[in-house]
Parts: sequence; structure tokens; C-alpha cells
Amino acid sequence: MNRRTTLAALAAASTLGLPRMARGADPTALQLGTMGADGSAEPFYGADHNFFKDANFNVNITVMNNTAQLASAVAGGALEIGYGSVIPLAQAHLRGLEFRVIAPALIYNAPALTNVILAGKNSTVKTAADLNGQVVAVNGLRDLTQYEMQAWIDQNGGDVKSVKLIEIPFSEMGVALETGRVAAAISAEPFTTGALTQARIIGNASESVGKHYMVTGWFSTTSWLAKNAETAKRLQVVMQKIARWANANHADTQAIILKYTKIAPEVAGKMVRSQYGETKADVALLQPVLDLAVKYGGMQPVAAADLIWQG
Repeated sequence: MNRRTTLAALAAASTLGLPRMARGADPTALQLGTMGADGSAEPFYGADHNFFKDANFNVNITVMNNTAQLASAVAGGALEIGYGSVIPLAQAHLRGLEFRVIAPALIYNAPALTNVILAGKNSTVKTAADLNGQVVAVNGLRDLTQYEMQAWIDQNGGDVKSVKLIEIPFSEMGVALETGRVAAAISAEPFTTGALTQARIIGNASESVGKHYMVTGWFSTTSWLAKNAETAKRLQVVMQKIARWANANHADTQAIILKYTKIAPEVAGKMVRSQYGETKADVALLQPVLDLAVKYGGMQPVAAADLIWQG
């Protein structure tokens, strides 16, 4: 074997089994946006537990308050990857803003008490029928919490047309229930655990949507994905690894949450923990949420396949 052939053979052997990225390549910089809660905490685990570093990513994490802010930042190029709920992404799609889900984030698996219906601790409200003619609170009008509340009332014997919906932040719902401002409210962790000194759970709002579906996901624009397909594929793999590790290691993730969020230690130790999607996003995960928005929000139908990146 001559010298040239030998060098070629050694080069081939040295890259066997490695991804297309060259060994020793500079880390891929990524601007990623999330929220400061348990359901959106995967990037914190990725940074703290070296998942991103091991995959040769240099991820800069920006924390924002809601999907609208994150989607605006992604659309404008300030962020490359964002975190958000399915319905606002579908609404953006209907307006011609093309986002695609790269990977699932928060997944609902029945019978977990992810989003719940609360009534005041001393209230007489016990059933959906008790809410007829009453004022109830949701975290966002024309978003998932509204549609979950309406579906739960419908499915449990109430008259949803007689109920008045108002928008109140999760953080203020315990006080609103305690003072009688509202008869019921929908809540999510970590606010549910914090509100249980003032309220009690009367229903499982999440299960009114279905038994298994995607609540939130990681998304980008079609233009960025077209130019960065290999990066997006690598990110998919990393997010699946983070999800599997996080779902199996709640004690470790709790410690990381306390470092990166404002969740109080006493709440973090008691709250119902999020489950993250360990596979790629698919139609079966997204469609139940979209169908609920069509039924209760008057949104035009959107096919889940149109929101999922097929790279």
C-alpha cells in the first residue's frame, strides 16, 4: 500500500461512525428563547448538564414571558429557536407567518394534573354545573387555557354559553378565588401548588383535550430551517436526549430549576412535574389541540402536518 492510499485509509477510519460535523470543529452558535417555568426548562438542563456542549453547540438562552414575544423574536431574527404553545403558532400560520415545530417540549399524558380547574377553598362550587352563570378565569383568552376550561365545562354537565370568561395571570388566580372575584380558575404549575392554600382542585382541565398530546414545542422559521437543516436535525437529537434524561431524573432537574427560575424551593418540591416529548413531533400529538381551538375559538382549521418540520 503506497503512502497516499495509507493516509486515505487512516482518514476514513478516523471518521467512521462520527456525524458529518468534523472532529474539532468550532461549536455551532445558537440563539434560543424559552420561558422561566418547569415545562420550558429543557434548555436549562441542556446547558447545566452539558448536553449542548457534548453535541458541539454553544447555546445562548434568552428567557421571555410568552409565545407572542418569542415568536416575534424568532420571526425578526433575534432568536433562531423559540418555545411556544401550539395554538399561537397555528394562528400565525393562518396569517402567513411560517413557523415549524422542530421538536415537542411539554407533553400531556393522562391522568397527570398538568392544568387543573380550581375553586376557592371555602366556595360551594364542586361541579361544572355550579359554574353556570358565573365568572371564571383563564390565563389567556383565545389560547389553550380558555379552550380547556370551556371543554371541561361542556364535558362535565355545565352550560358553557352561560359562563363569562375573564383573563387573569396564573400568579393572581389564588387571590381572585379567595376573594370571590371568580368562581373558578384554570391553573398550571408551579402556580397550582402555590395556590392550594387558597383553593382546591375540582377538575382536570388537560384531560378535556385528550389523553396524549403536545402542549408546547420548539420552533423556528421555514427560512432558517431551509438554510440550517443539519443544525436543526442535530438539535432534534439533543432535545430528545434532554427529554429522556429529564423525565427520568426529577431530583436532578429540580435542583437545576431552582438555579434558573424564580420557582420557590418549597413549591418546586411539591409541584406536579412536567413530562417532555422524547420523540419527534407528529400529527397525532398536535391535532387534538388544533381541533379544540377550531371548536371553541372559531379558528380556521389547520392541518397539524403544516406546522411540523419535515427535515
